[in-house]
Amino acid sequence: MNFSYTENPGYIDLLVGMYRGMRWYYREENWGNYTFPASFFDDFRKYYHFKLEESYPILYIAIIFTLVRYVFELGICRPIVNYLKVDDKADREKFPESCWKFVVYSFLWGYTCYLLIFDGRFNYFTDQSNIWDDWSIGMDVPFEIRLIYFIECGFYLHSIYATIFMDAWRKDFFVMLLHHVLTLTLISVSYATRYHKIGILVLFVHDITDILLEFTKCNVHLKKRNKKFYPIHETISNYGFGAFTFAWFVFRLYWFPLKILYATGVVSVHKAYQRGAGLYGFFNSLLWLLLVLDIYWFYFVLLFLYKVATGQLKEISDTRDIEEDESQKKKN
Repeated sequence: MNFSYTENPGYIDLLVGMYRGMRWYYREENWGNYTFPASFFDDFRKYYHFKLEESYPILYIAIIFTLVRYVFELGICRPIVNYLKVDDKADREKFPESCWKFVVYSFLWGYTCYLLIFDGRFNYFTDQSNIWDDWSIGMDVPFEIRLIYFIECGFYLHSIYATIFMDAWRKDFFVMLLHHVLTLTLISVSYATRYHKIGILVLFVHDITDILLEFTKCNVHLKKRNKKFYPIHETISNYGFGAFTFAWFVFRLYWFPLKILYATGVVSVHKAYQRGAGLYGFFNSLLWLLLVLDIYWFYFVLLFLYKVATGQLKEISDTRDIEEDESQKKKN
């Protein structure tokens, strides 16, 4: 291996480092003895440690999330919508969904933020030098990280069901479904291969934007109610969208590739894969696919900004939404 890594990488460093890492792992290190798919399944059996009994609490958590959401939307959000006399039918249907996601993502990101920033034992975000130092096959996962992993797995398993049967239908329905499947796969694989330090970082940089998005959408749905227009919600949604756009770029398009993808694709070659780690291409491919989805959704953000700049839109709205009659047709 004839390349090194830097402490402050740029996008070019990431691309060049990933190319060299893939070339080293599959050509210089393993290619002579690597035959697909037999070698891939051999690696999976070697590095994947996920006990069957560990899947049971995840299934129970997914069921609990689904039941709690039904109770939350019907018992709390619907009365709020009726009390506030929200006029638009679409807003009445979408407010409970956005409110539910805002509450859940706030809890999930708050706990992840506590572990990474305030706990002191898991400072992987601010100090990435020790991410790979103690890695070993089947190593113990701290209870605090295992807890958030199981909750997140349960939530995204619930989200697959919710996207199909509970959420409003949107243009990116299949992409959203792919995202939930991909996220669930990433979480379970990173846990089973003991790349959990990377996994919790991925959750940290992604959940914050969902909080801001759903908070903004809640205010969008409350602007027109009781046959009046409330400018306070318009102002909040404008600032919320600005914060969401800024956070999306910083967390998902800057920190995610330059901190996390660089750590998994370049730094790991020096600190983990030379000491026996495996599934390099598979794990990194999942993360890079997630980055592609992040860029795809950022297109909708830029599309919205373009429509505002050209006067096609006068207020905050979700450019992914489909027309109501089309949505009803798809649901039927």
